Amino acid sequence: MRISLARRALPAVALLVWAAGCEALGQFSGTWQGPVSPDPAQQQGFGHDAVLRATVGAVTRSQIELSVQLPGTATAAAFAPIRYAAGDALGEMRIDGDPLRSYLGYVQPTGESPYLTVVSLFADNRIDLRLIRGPEEVYGVFSLRRSGPRP
Repeated sequence: MRISLARRALPAVALLVWAAGCEALGQFSGTWQGPVSPDPAQQQGFGHDAVLRATVGAVTRSQIELSVQLPGTATAAAFAPIRYAAGDALGEMRIDGDPLRSYLGYVQPTGESPYLTVVSLFADNRIDLRLIRGPEEVYGVFSLRRSGPRP
């Protein structure tokens, strides 16, 4: 029985695509910062000049190591991922701009209620971070760019 070249090559192609995806996610390690969206509907609970800073560690399809320094705070708060969301359809959710990957979790500043947090990584070397608290209390969208050299 002859196996076609295309059929024999399929596992190798799949491995290359997987490896490229890992590298694409690995490129996000480092320090990032960016302003809140200029759209008033996406800066609820934040001043129009608010800036968010973030430090990204290891990134895989199932997890991201992230700490966030919220506007007006001196210390960073850790991103705590929702453990099972990455393996669910939520990890593949598509939002505007078609991110490489999105992560759901919480950021809880000291002495405050937590923010539901959506972190989206984009191929154009950008991170969008959404902070949400309550049905109308806070909704902020920050677009982050690299602020330091890639480790």
